[in-house]
Amino acid sequence: MDMNFMKIDQVVMSGDGFFQSMAYHAYQSLPLDSFALQCLLCVLSIATGYAVRRWVLARLTVRGPWSAYGYHAVQVMGPAVVAVWCLSSFFGAAWLYGLNAHELMVLWKVLSLTLWVLVIRTAGWFFRYVLHPHEVLRIFLHLIEWAAVVVAVLTFFGLFQPLTSHIQAIEFSIGHQVFKGANIVTGVLMGVVALTVAGQIADVVDRLLQRYARQETIQANDALILTRLFSMGIFVFTLVGVLVSSGIDLTTLAAFAGAMGIGLGFGLQEFVVNYFSGLYVLLERALKVGDYVTIDKITGRVVQMSSRALVVRDAVGTESLIPNSSVIKGVLQNHTLSNDDFRVSFLLKIADVADYPRARELILQSLKNAPRVLPDPAGDVLIASVAAGEVTLETSFWINDLHNGHKGLISDLMFDICMRFRSEGVLLATEGAEPLIATKPLTHKSAVVLS
Repeated sequence: MDMNFMKIDQVVMSGDGFFQSMAYHAYQSLPLDSFALQCLLCVLSIATGYAVRRWVLARLTVRGPWSAYGYHAVQVMGPAVVAVWCLSSFFGAAWLYGLNAHELMVLWKVLSLTLWVLVIRTAGWFFRYVLHPHEVLRIFLHLIEWAAVVVAVLTFFGLFQPLTSHIQAIEFSIGHQVFKGANIVTGVLMGVVALTVAGQIADVVDRLLQRYARQETIQANDALILTRLFSMGIFVFTLVGVLVSSGIDLTTLAAFAGAMGIGLGFGLQEFVVNYFSGLYVLLERALKVGDYVTIDKITGRVVQMSSRALVVRDAVGTESLIPNSSVIKGVLQNHTLSNDDFRVSFLLKIADVADYPRARELILQSLKNAPRVLPDPAGDVLIASVAAGEVTLETSFWINDLHNGHKGLISDLMFDICMRFRSEGVLLATEGAEPLIATKPLTHKSAVVLS
């Protein structure tokens, strides 16, 4: 696989740019019919690659991670693989027919170019889909991949070297700092590549720390703190290194840093506040992923702790993004801070207060038979209110698996209790009675308040 698309064997080509390229040399050296036929075969091979990809993708079904890898592999590398196979077949058939490499220079060099495109696309598929970067890294990797493909194609047509020459001729100054076109382009390319690599490293470190946290090697909050500090450090050092290597003077860089500090103080103030508020919450160990909390009248489980906000999922599946600064400034109730025990209660009305002892015994039997109800602390049944035709009973008990929900458990318990009442002759109250006493049941065991 020859990477130099500009030359054919030892032939010296004159001219600049496209007139020194393999395509122009092949046009001048080969008979017109041979050149046109080989170009047609190349176009047909590439078109066949895209047609086959479309046909295969229409029949593939993604049912798991491995099938997803296969789907994306066909989507990214399919056209290049089919094009390489078609070009190799045409080249091999012509070689067996008696033609040499010089006579098949279009097929040979386009095959070489397609192989390089396949290598680039394969690397892009691996980094973008196998390593699972987040969306910003995925975009950067996509840009790097297609930039490499464009460079290869421009080299094939002899346009890359003239383009770089024009860029190198660009030069201008701002104050005492002189900017050159080559340094700017190099800095941008290095910035994209370096920041992408830094982001990928930070993502891998994050995965490793979360894995150790799940194995209880370190605490989950400590893993998040280390991840954020490592990410900030690697991005800052990478950015400074790219700017210095691009030819920017250190004094100019210091002035830029000062201006950026002023910008942070005004334009990005809220972001900075949320970032350090998130670190404070982690250091205080006020909550962690998986805790059941109430923040600003939003109750649910913490499913994610990002640099800017918490993601809290409530009982109906709605996910709320709560800024970290709101957690610090407001009231945070953590229902599972010290342990996972959670108090659940519900009301049930019977018709006669004389049935209270028997009803209490039946309810406690039902709680005892429920596997999710904790035996210690023991559940209890109390009279919450009394009316002329009804007695309201408050049943309370404790669970330690709130992640499984509690509404389904209450439903099952009420059904079991009602069936026991029916078999024992305990009557439920009728509608329409006014309560004499009302109490508000507790819903949690422990809470922590940040202000």
